[in-house]
Amino acid sequence: MGLFAIDYQDVPGRGVIAQGGLKFRAREESLCRYFATILPFVSLNDLIGEAVFWSLMPSTAAIWTFPLFLYLKGFPSALVWMLAVHLLAQVTHLLVYIKPLNYLVFVLGNRALQIVAYLIVGIVYGLTGHITWAIALVAVFLLYALGLPEIVIGILTFPVSRLPTSDQLLRLIGWHYGRKHGQDTNEWRMFDEK
Repeated sequence: MGLFAIDYQDVPGRGVIAQGGLKFRAREESLCRYFATILPFVSLNDLIGEAVFWSLMPSTAAIWTFPLFLYLKGFPSALVWMLAVHLLAQVTHLLVYIKPLNYLVFVLGNRALQIVAYLIVGIVYGLTGHITWAIALVAVFLLYALGLPEIVIGILTFPVSRLPTSDQLLRLIGWHYGRKHGQDTNEWRMFDEK
């Protein structure tokens, strides 16, 4: 198993639930059937792990760009720019899988690293007289730590596809490996696709 591999549970009636709680609609047996031609090259644990980290890409991009936008643009504009980055990343990560970028998400998606960075930046902002910026950092971080932006965006984007975001990402990553190994992923069928 590779760097991204994570454990998961196959729960009857609920699907596959990855370590950390990300849920996939299909059962393990269905996923193994769907990805059968690429499983000799990449494990299901790796595929699920890559989908888990790739699902963090929009929020990770927003979290790391907000302090920079705050410094460059000030509070109200920084919030707008951060949301724009988040929405752009949300759309992009549903359309294309960029594995080298997922390595970056693997590191920058670490909540402890984000806390340390926000503490340092918040202290600097506080010491330089930008108390409002420090408060904005705390507020934005708490919103993202609670997952509120992801919930709202998930509700807005789910009607666009029959599949939940997690399943779309898992399929996208599987297609990435299928194409990498010269397979025609247009022939693959998952769930209720006809």
